[in-house]
Amino acid sequence: MADLPKNGESSTSIPNEGSIPLYLVNGVATVWDAQVAATLHCIHNVSGLRAGTLPGVSQQNGFLGLPMTLMREETAYLVQQGIAHLIYLPTFPSIPTPDEISRHTAKRIERVKRLEKEARQAEESKKEISAQLFEKGGEKARLKREARAKAKAEKEAKIRLEQGEEPFLVNNQTVVDENHKDRPQEQEQEQESSSSPLPPTSDPRSSQNSDADTGPSPGYFLPIPSHPPILSSPSSSNQQIITSIPHAAFNFPSTRRDKALVGVFTALQKRGYRMGLGPRFGGEYLVYPGDYLRYHAHFTSQVLVDDEPIKPAELVAWGRLGTGTKKAGLLCCWDERNYLKDEDNDQVGDEVKEDGDGVEFYSLEWANFG
Repeated sequence: MADLPKNGESSTSIPNEGSIPLYLVNGVATVWDAQVAATLHCIHNVSGLRAGTLPGVSQQNGFLGLPMTLMREETAYLVQQGIAHLIYLPTFPSIPTPDEISRHTAKRIERVKRLEKEARQAEESKKEISAQLFEKGGEKARLKREARAKAKAEKEAKIRLEQGEEPFLVNNQTVVDENHKDRPQEQEQEQESSSSPLPPTSDPRSSQNSDADTGPSPGYFLPIPSHPPILSSPSSSNQQIITSIPHAAFNFPSTRRDKALVGVFTALQKRGYRMGLGPRFGGEYLVYPGDYLRYHAHFTSQVLVDDEPIKPAELVAWGRLGTGTKKAGLLCCWDERNYLKDEDNDQVGDEVKEDGDGVEFYSLEWANFG
């Protein structure tokens, strides 16, 4: 196989150079890396289905849409062509027992209570520090006011002495008449307070409430990994590598019908088509002539195995269905006798296709309808 671009996966268990790891979860191959998904989409014409978006708000986002799930046919095609290999993951997480659920719930509640307690303690500590700062700032402001009042009184007493008036003495200190000094002292204090920075003198409870309202609340975060939780060691029992199918962990293709599906998918891939899910249009696949982000589907396919009989009513239904959905019906006839064996390359039968896929295609349209 030709060298492929680096797929960005951190796994060290790659059988062949450039082989892409596909994580097998509950029998479904998944891709968890955006670069791997882009490589499959742009180089190998395999688009998959984004399973990470909400069902009601589906979107083909390269990052938010991960993980990407693959059809069985897409998985088999990639493995058989040597493009990718499977990494089997055991069912994770396992179904918990009632006792495990109760213990986990108790631990979760205990953790939440602990976090809430720590948050309350931090908030109380913050309030206490704020109250202490408020009291300290208020004491400083009071001392400054007393010092200004004393200096003002001494100044006015000196003026009275110069004018020949007798100053008032209280506790061996010179003071002036309160009525005489009231308004000038208040005006001067207002001017000095406006010019000199002072600590906040608002109610500490109101400031504490505002801090509690605007402060960040404790958050709870759940990290979401970009790949399944597996060990990086290739010899780990949790990391079983699958390079050939069918396998016990991925039993596909196992029947003649399964082989027909893979054969048809491979034949269409070789012809440059892309396949998508087709059950909603009444077929196996929706067949696109190129990137489905650029083109509408041209065919809705039906897979027939060997000499499987076709009822006339089915032909009518397929033709009308394809024309009604503005698509052509594509009958894909797979003949096992003309199918090349994977291991021995034995050719069974006389008629073998040049490409060796053993598939014949017939286009079906319903004339003068729709």
